[in-house]
Amino acid sequence: MKSLKNKTILITKSEIEAGKSVQPLIDEGARIIYFPTIKIISRTDSPDLPGILNRFKEFDYLIFTSSNAVEIFAGLAESYSLDLTKIKIAAVGQRTADECESFGIKTDILADEFSSKGLIKKFSESDIAGKKIFIPCSTLSNDDLKLGLTELGAQVVTLPVYDVVPNDFTDLTKEYEEVLEHQPDVYVFTSPSSFEGFIKLMKIKNIEDYFNNCLVCSIGTTTESAISSSGVTVHIVPKIFSLQGISEAITKYFHTTVNMV
Repeated sequence: MKSLKNKTILITKSEIEAGKSVQPLIDEGARIIYFPTIKIISRTDSPDLPGILNRFKEFDYLIFTSSNAVEIFAGLAESYSLDLTKIKIAAVGQRTADECESFGIKTDILADEFSSKGLIKKFSESDIAGKKIFIPCSTLSNDDLKLGLTELGAQVVTLPVYDVVPNDFTDLTKEYEEVLEHQPDVYVFTSPSSFEGFIKLMKIKNIEDYFNNCLVCSIGTTTESAISSSGVTVHIVPKIFSLQGISEAITKYFHTTVNMV
């Protein structure tokens, strides 16, 4: 018997973004509702950007903390004719590294734990005192990574190159109706902003009550903390912070549940 038969799983990504990573859930019988709660808006009009990119050769490391950062920066690299073969590149996770590869960018450093904490730990294994690091990020990025690398002696420059904003409700009316018709058994949130976006789009007033009779899955510990701070219990957090890791964690959770019955 398929462990996810008759189960509905909502994922805060579009079908294109989710790709084949959620196929294991579908193979186990799950109905997937793709509900992309946020969208990315390029922000390359910062007055600081030209100065930073014109002295790009001075940097020793370039860090990508998301696949969105890779996509936006790849366009900038082309516009400014940047040579990315002469700088060491780090990625926060496998999906980000895969995005680098899709743009022909070689990843030199990949954290064992797909998080800022994991990257800091990885860099702590090398002497980066005095090294210059550039991090193109989102306007919502926190300073944890910058602070951690600075404590290791690095000179870190961060610059937002994109915004993360709630998606337009008019683009999700079909998905909205699907959520109402098929109450999800599992909600998958891939970032704190995807959780906040869902709350806004669904106009949820009592957050704790809304998620009371379902399972909540978080892509990682940062997202878990954001969800928990709203009073919502997170039941599933994958060991590997990725959509593939999520698929494996959910499948394992239900396999265990089925075997216990």
